[in-house]
Amino acid sequence: MIVDQQKTFIGVRILLGLTLLLLLLVFMGGPGVHLGIWAPIDGFRLSFVGGYMGGLLLAGLSMVVMIIVAMDKKKKGMGKLILTLCIGLSLAAPLGYLRLSGGGGIPMIHDITTDTIRPPEFIVLVEKRGEDANSLVYGGEELAAKQAAAYPDVKPLMVPDEPEAVFNKALETARRLGWEIAGANSKTKRFEATDYSFWFKFADDIVVIVKPTETGSRIDLRSISRAGRSDFGVNAARILRFQDNFVTTP
Repeated sequence: MIVDQQKTFIGVRILLGLTLLLLLLVFMGGPGVHLGIWAPIDGFRLSFVGGYMGGLLLAGLSMVVMIIVAMDKKKKGMGKLILTLCIGLSLAAPLGYLRLSGGGGIPMIHDITTDTIRPPEFIVLVEKRGEDANSLVYGGEELAAKQAAAYPDVKPLMVPDEPEAVFNKALETARRLGWEIAGANSKTKRFEATDYSFWFKFADDIVVIVKPTETGSRIDLRSISRAGRSDFGVNAARILRFQDNFVTTP
């Protein structure tokens, strides 16, 4: 092991050290949020933007050192250089793909609702969101059109049961999904909640309203991210997951 290490070109060993440091920085994006070191958006930037910039730099340096090693047969470490090159490209790939594809086919929206004409409004969570959070003012027809094109399945949930029973079941469904409930009101049949992403602990706020209909009840939801221009489809998926769980639960 010692003899092999001595034969390995020093440039290769430096790149291996830089690779380990870069991987550590990228990995720490999420844990740093949970430890309170930085905000979720900063952890995301560290992992994705840092991974993109650092990955490109690592890949470029790897190719330069590969040329040096290839030109001098006495220098060893080509296999390790291929490894650092692959790691660099892998770290840069996610953000690189999103940039080249214009968002990966996902619209740059973060506010999804089952009622685009009269979007449910937030009351309890307004102050908790903070001054730097995304606006709660709905984006109007333009946003509604983008949502309809991207997520045509997001619609109100119509059920044949009475509003009171539907409201209680909606609360149970939200709790089962791990949402943090706030401001549940059995009289107005509405409640608000917050759902956190696992790794970066991004907070998305939800409001659920149950209304009576001639045949039973109607459930409307609105899910909006506190930070970020795009939600990568998370809010629409959350609403559909809630509806699926509501329907499939006895």
